[in-house]
Amino acid sequence: MGSQRSAVARIALSVVAVVLLGYLTALAASPGLRLHVPPTVQWFGEPGSAMTIAVVTVVLALLGLFIATAQGVRQPGAPVAIVVGLALLSLVLGLASYWRCHDETHPLLFTPLIWTASLLKGGVSDQSLAGQTCPAQTPVALEVARLSVLTAIFLSVVGVALALLQSRLDRLRVGFARSVTAVVDIDDDAASMLGAIARTLGRRDTLAVITDAPDRPCVQAARISGARIISVDFDQPEALAELPVWRKLDRLYLLSADPSSNLLRLAAITSHLAKIDQRQRIPLIMRIDDPWQAGAWRAQHFGGADTRWAADAVGKYEVTACRLLDRITANPAIQRILICGSSRLMLALCTDMAQRQVEWDYYADPAKSPPPKITLVAENAEEYRQDHEFACAQAGLVTSQGQIETVSESASAATVMSLISAGGAASTAVILVDADTGVDLSVGTRLAARFPTTPIYGWDPSAQVTEDRLALVGQLRTYRLSMDLPGGQAQDTWERAARLIHDRYAAAVGHDRAATLPWDKLDEFYRGSNRREVQNALWMVEKIGGHTWNTFGGHAHSQPTAKLYGLEPLEQLRLMGFERDTAVAMARAEHEDWSRYYRAAGWKYGTVRDDASKVHDKLVDWSAIEADPELLRTALTSLAATLSKLRELGYRSMPTSTAAEWQTFRRVGTVVAEQRWSPWTWNTRSGATLQAEAGDWAVREPDGDHCWSVRDDIFRSRYEQVEGDHWRRLGTVEARPAANGETVSTLEGPVTTSTGDWVIQGEHDDQWPVPAEAFARRYQGPISG
Repeated sequence: MGSQRSAVARIALSVVAVVLLGYLTALAASPGLRLHVPPTVQWFGEPGSAMTIAVVTVVLALLGLFIATAQGVRQPGAPVAIVVGLALLSLVLGLASYWRCHDETHPLLFTPLIWTASLLKGGVSDQSLAGQTCPAQTPVALEVARLSVLTAIFLSVVGVALALLQSRLDRLRVGFARSVTAVVDIDDDAASMLGAIARTLGRRDTLAVITDAPDRPCVQAARISGARIISVDFDQPEALAELPVWRKLDRLYLLSADPSSNLLRLAAITSHLAKIDQRQRIPLIMRIDDPWQAGAWRAQHFGGADTRWAADAVGKYEVTACRLLDRITANPAIQRILICGSSRLMLALCTDMAQRQVEWDYYADPAKSPPPKITLVAENAEEYRQDHEFACAQAGLVTSQGQIETVSESASAATVMSLISAGGAASTAVILVDADTGVDLSVGTRLAARFPTTPIYGWDPSAQVTEDRLALVGQLRTYRLSMDLPGGQAQDTWERAARLIHDRYAAAVGHDRAATLPWDKLDEFYRGSNRREVQNALWMVEKIGGHTWNTFGGHAHSQPTAKLYGLEPLEQLRLMGFERDTAVAMARAEHEDWSRYYRAAGWKYGTVRDDASKVHDKLVDWSAIEADPELLRTALTSLAATLSKLRELGYRSMPTSTAAEWQTFRRVGTVVAEQRWSPWTWNTRSGATLQAEAGDWAVREPDGDHCWSVRDDIFRSRYEQVEGDHWRRLGTVEARPAANGETVSTLEGPVTTSTGDWVIQGEHDDQWPVPAEAFARRYQGPISG
């Protein structure tokens, strides 16, 4: 609607400008014309009329603004259309103004042309003819022409200056940005992702492309599309780390084709962020083209409750596989896919199809058909099938037997033809994978000629990356490996899980409420709530549950999800590896996080739920939930449902090696404490400097001078006053031995442990390290539950 209004306004202004300028042009050529118009408008076009010049200037300025907006003001320099338009306008007005200036020594046509050319070079002085100024009275058209010429020259100079200073200006814009999405290093493959990334940005977000080759065509294309380009020498990691983007970082994409370079840059950025920012779980997308390496890295970083990044991986093989399967499965008639040739794309296709099968088993969308079966056609096809099964086992997934068949023969035209004939041409699709396999590229054309109803996708390194390529022979379409994301969406594991969980829930309860509409029609508030639920579950399982989501190379909790149905929620959670106290703590954390999300959006408590008025009957404190057995059971049921849904989607957790080491200790002894009302810093025994806020308590041992900070609400829940500034420790804590060199995220900042330290966890889920000798004085136990 906004673009339509802009187009209408642009057309209307263009018509007005043409009428006004046409009248001024005619008036310049024939001044007597003004006497034939109504007296009320004779002032318009009168020689020396400032009002006329002002009206025309305003109309032209507004028209130029609309043209610049339509072309995209993100382009460096002034839009060419405006400069050219002003020059042509000056040419027409100048010729009309000088048209009557000629005599025996100044020929007709050539004199007006020469004088107009002088005007276009910036000459604004009056011209004379036989000792007399010509024209005798300067027409308004000539004044407008002079103003237009000067404006065009000014815009051209500004455009050149902006082009020369573009790099510095980009750094300045990034420095003033509210939030930054940073893309580090792009090539022709990765450049196709920028459009999808840009579409996810908010109005105040800035896209920054960091590169060491700003003159590459893909980088210039990124600039035209609106990205800010920052040049840096990648051979100097400190230069990358010290860029002014990291304080405002909202998302990070590391898109070098070399995964080792991405890891080195991530290490430099992470190290620098630890010094300036304590935020955690910043979204990170790492480019790793090899499907196995991408899967392993993704598994190792999935969840990440105690890490800086909420990480995911993307690669050209995985993206290409997703794009091809999206197009093929859009045809409900396809029941089998022949993957011909062996390459990393074959593995990516198998993995993607396995995930689609898992998701179909979780929620069978009635508008879609079941995923087709796969047949691998290659001399080493059986080896690839075994590799795929092994990769699934490493990730803790249970693969469905019979979903992948193999034909251990060369993917020749004769072999593939016989397979198509046996399975049915209309229900079979063919993918000829990339060149490492030795597959003859002409096979696709030969197959398409014989089976015109069979969709065939043939690899072609010269193919252009488009959303849907046209078929020349039969249903043959070519493709190349790329990172052109399907549907224009950036790859995000959590978004995919959140959408599936919502779709199944909404289908079960019906689409009769705002919160249960289909995902495509769902309000962004409810989409955000679904994302929050998934991401908070990832955090709780690691932080509170003592589990890890990294099951690669290990064994995820093997309890079949089907056996959980019908059981009480506490029993479901126990079978998933969470005892009662842990389950209740997780349910509390989920309820409090859900409450914060809703209250931040303006919701409030009411006895009857009313979505339109933002009233919810469950928006109460946890104490009310815990005191009501039915509400507590509901909270535990919701937690068990979320975790079981994630298990069904293939996201399973297992206990960490340290989970069993947590033990309960009683807090003993007294401390000396004072509350400070201004921010202050203190040093840990390992030398780290931490920040305390106004209102925090400075706490020390009665016979020591080393103090540390405790937040006010935590201090008052853990200490009782004995007398004056002496306070007694209360309650219990969970503690475990710390690994040497482990980083503990405290409320005041990260702290690195030393040999013999203990890690303490309080009832607020906050953690901090304590040296061995101090631990022995302050804590007594362990005590039994």
